[in-house]
Amino acid sequence: MFTGSNSSTDPIYNPQRITAAITIDGFPDEPVWQQMDPLPLTMYQPVYRGEMSESSEIKVAYDNEYFYISGKLYDSEPDKIIANSMYRDRYSGDDTFAIILDTFNDNENARWFFVTPTGVRVDQLISKDSEGNGSINRNWVTYWDAATQITDEGWFVEIRIPFSSLGFQVIDDEVIMGLITYRWMARQSERHIFPDIAPNWSRGFTKPSQAQKIRLSEVQYDKPIYITPYVLGGFERFNNLIQDTQNYVQDTRYTTEAGLDIKYPVSNNMNLDLTLNTDFAQVEADEAQVNLSRSPLFFPEKRQFFQERSGIFDFNLGGNNTLFYSRRIGLQQGRPVRIYGGARLAGRTGKWEVGALNMQTEALSELQLPGENFGVYRARRDLINDNSYLGGIVTTRLGMDGSYNIGAGADFIYNYSGSHYIDLKYAATFDDQFTESANPLSNSIIRLFLQKQSSRGLFYRFTAKRAGERYMPAMGFESRFNYSMMDARLSYGYFNESESPIRTVTPTIRYFVTTRNEDSSVESMLIENDWNINFKNNSDFTITANWWFENLQNPLFFSDDVFVEPGDYSFYGVRFDYGMSNAKRLRAEFSGGINTFYDGNQISFGISPTWNQSKFFEISGGVEFNLVDFPDRNQKEFLNIFRLRSLIALNTKVSLQLLSQYNYLARRLGTNARFRYNFREGNDFWIVFSETSNTHLDRTIPSLPRFNNRVLLIKYTHTFH
Repeated sequence: MFTGSNSSTDPIYNPQRITAAITIDGFPDEPVWQQMDPLPLTMYQPVYRGEMSESSEIKVAYDNEYFYISGKLYDSEPDKIIANSMYRDRYSGDDTFAIILDTFNDNENARWFFVTPTGVRVDQLISKDSEGNGSINRNWVTYWDAATQITDEGWFVEIRIPFSSLGFQVIDDEVIMGLITYRWMARQSERHIFPDIAPNWSRGFTKPSQAQKIRLSEVQYDKPIYITPYVLGGFERFNNLIQDTQNYVQDTRYTTEAGLDIKYPVSNNMNLDLTLNTDFAQVEADEAQVNLSRSPLFFPEKRQFFQERSGIFDFNLGGNNTLFYSRRIGLQQGRPVRIYGGARLAGRTGKWEVGALNMQTEALSELQLPGENFGVYRARRDLINDNSYLGGIVTTRLGMDGSYNIGAGADFIYNYSGSHYIDLKYAATFDDQFTESANPLSNSIIRLFLQKQSSRGLFYRFTAKRAGERYMPAMGFESRFNYSMMDARLSYGYFNESESPIRTVTPTIRYFVTTRNEDSSVESMLIENDWNINFKNNSDFTITANWWFENLQNPLFFSDDVFVEPGDYSFYGVRFDYGMSNAKRLRAEFSGGINTFYDGNQISFGISPTWNQSKFFEISGGVEFNLVDFPDRNQKEFLNIFRLRSLIALNTKVSLQLLSQYNYLARRLGTNARFRYNFREGNDFWIVFSETSNTHLDRTIPSLPRFNNRVLLIKYTHTFH
């Protein structure tokens, strides 16, 4: 029986502890399931607390080793159930059944598991209470089981999650967690949820702070050790330009590697991960981007070693700026650098969250890069209330040639009233290139962030920040240097009546300005107004009007022949974005804009179509057209990207992904193919092929080779536990 506490001040529910075995086959027909009451569900969207079009029975249970959840998801038209894909970790607009567990009961972090009718499993990490940039980590993978069945009554699912994949705290022989579970019916754009969470936030159905508290008793935590060796073989073939002869010479290097990863649970809430000769050959390739700003491009971390408990190490300073950016480790100028090994300890103990990571890389003589040791050490403690904390962080990047860059920071987040938060961060860096002393502001950054977390009614975000001239986070990411900034946004979220096809309308006004610290001159300024319209069929439309001011002290280059001279510029424009409901087998996202651009004009258009021909085959594309035109200077350039991706899955274990990207400006085609046979979680066979090739070979002297480099690798990993 799943019953609540009798105390109104202690609304904790007690899932049923079971002793009988449950077979994970997708049919929740065991007697132990029949004896339980289902959870009371509420419609979350499209109309909050509206009438559900189909009935669902969701039940949860646990035993010594596992947490179980089952769903009987009835459907009066089972032939219309959306089940587009069989590709692991791929969500293609399908119906889904999900569970979110705030395993440490910290109202901020959670583990999100969901499964589709075809049995595709997706696992993700939630941090920052599902608010803001980077709060959903879609690249995390762990060990769990699920099975589904589609019948003439609907579809049915069983999920089993080992406690060793969750982590938790035991207090007085009890474990308190937060639970959210839901059913998503794609063709109706309908979400049924437990507990009853109001749609007051953009992703309210994933917020750990809104989860139902549950109590587990007498949980016995085994400490499985996962040992995962790998072997790898292959070759790389590339063309080198010999300056003396002005000819390209082909070179081939053969590779044989072996390495090891070990995961050891020090306790039920603390994991130690060790890695030796780390390799990321099978990691998905980055998607190409067009950069029309003065800021560097940011690429997300996709390597699995850095995913587990990644939220602990987060020290976000606004946007993508952060004191610790894991892609600084083992990647240099887009090239992989061998990681000899490393260790990470991360978890929670009492009111403390702690994390420590240390890795050693080899020297890279071609780039005159010494061997380096990277370290990051983080601690946070709950303070005042469940949604507030005080923390600190230290980062170290130590070169074997004596160079160093050290960062240190402190942060304080305070939930001072309802949905209102204050976030204060301070960090400083110390680099060997500066020998003389400096004032405390020159090597530091300080950021004040105020926010009301909401998507209903009036809400706001305000940021004030200052970064000194010597603040240089060599282990982080920073888009500007030696500047002060203010960013203010005011929004109003309106929910329409149940009869309207529109679910929400949200207008936002934004004012953004950065100034140079040395003379307080304005570097950039933006005034923006956007209107977001979310429809009840789960499509989305945004229109944005804006005005920019930019002061350039150096030329801004878009290509060898197209650039903007230093000076003051003001320009304005309008942009739209539209995304169709992803429940359709053939769907697309559209974007476009037209605006003045410095002393010229810019026209942009993008389309990203996706077609699920069947659950075995998906093809998607992306076209980004960008024309920058400066007619007074007779300069024009097309900055276009073309992308084509194919996903083929024979079943949930055997799959092939093909990704081709063409950069029109560079006249370069990149191809990446990844074949995977997933015997079981942790046991994988990979074949990876990648090539960067040239088109328009005669545009330079000497003529370019047909390809720059070509790589073929075969990798096998096997997990013992």
